[in-house]
Amino acid sequence: MIFTPCPLAFWRRAIEPIRRTFDLRRYETIYITHPEVSEEELSELQGKIHSILASYKGELIKLDDWGVRKLTYEIRKNTRGRFFLLDYAAGTDLIRELERNLRLHDRVLRFQTVKIQDQLTPDSLKALKEAAGAEKAKTPERIEPPAEAKAVPETPKEGGEKE
Repeated sequence: MIFTPCPLAFWRRAIEPIRRTFDLRRYETIYITHPEVSEEELSELQGKIHSILASYKGELIKLDDWGVRKLTYEIRKNTRGRFFLLDYAAGTDLIRELERNLRLHDRVLRFQTVKIQDQLTPDSLKALKEAAGAEKAKTPERIEPPAEAKAVPETPKEGGEKE
């Protein structure tokens, strides 16, 4: 009896589903949009990000709007920008597609993606989502600063002094 080895492609196909279950990594993407972007354009951009996450089987952990801030240096003649932090778990294909879409969107000034954690398990992903939800519930709403005191008009001095 002669033993013939199985082709390598067979083993790759057999191992591929196992490899994909542990392929999730945790990433953070910070992107800066034009400071005067309308709510409609903003919801369109966030909808596109959510659809990319869904199509590439990514999991959104949190999306924070940091508001409008002053930029360190001028970008496309803007000195201010609206900052967003996107925290998610995904594979490497999603990163390529997300960055391509951010690069093509004309209202996005800059973006940067950083890998936070390798080999994210489903249990740790669930714990991260719960922690992000608890943090969001714990964060108090913005407190308005007290109104400035109004100037009180001077009253005439007592004692009969004339000016």
